Amino acid sequence: MSKRSRSRKQQPRPVTEPAPGVSQSASADVPTSESGDEPRGRPGRRSADDRTEAVLDLMSGKATVEQISRRLGVQPETVLKWREAALEGIGQSLRQGDKSPRERELERELKDLKHAFTRLAIKHEIVERELSKRPTPPGRSSR
Repeated sequence: MSKRSRSRKQQPRPVTEPAPGVSQSASADVPTSESGDEPRGRPGRRSADDRTEAVLDLMSGKATVEQISRRLGVQPETVLKWREAALEGIGQSLRQGDKSPRERELERELKDLKHAFTRLAIKHEIVERELSKRPTPPGRSSR
């Protein structure tokens, strides 16, 4: 072992302490909400209200994509996806009387299920009626 490597091992590592008057939790690098009182949680996870407010700010010209992404701690592409989803939702809500393909598919499926349920209810009623006509209940197996 050389002299240089021994001298490195013997030197203690410096301990970093928070500045006087600063609490340990305040010095941690944890993003907080805009009110500053609670942690924001996992970066990129935003509530529907946060996303709605961000899209409204973006569309009204109050903020740019970069400003919003910085404020919320998300990628600019994420903000753009929120905007596209909002525009798509607006378009769907403005098409009055026009049903989406998914809605038409669900209506067909509901109709088929109602038909199948009706057939099964009728069969059940017939079986119940025939069983009530039997003079004695069916015997049990001797096994």
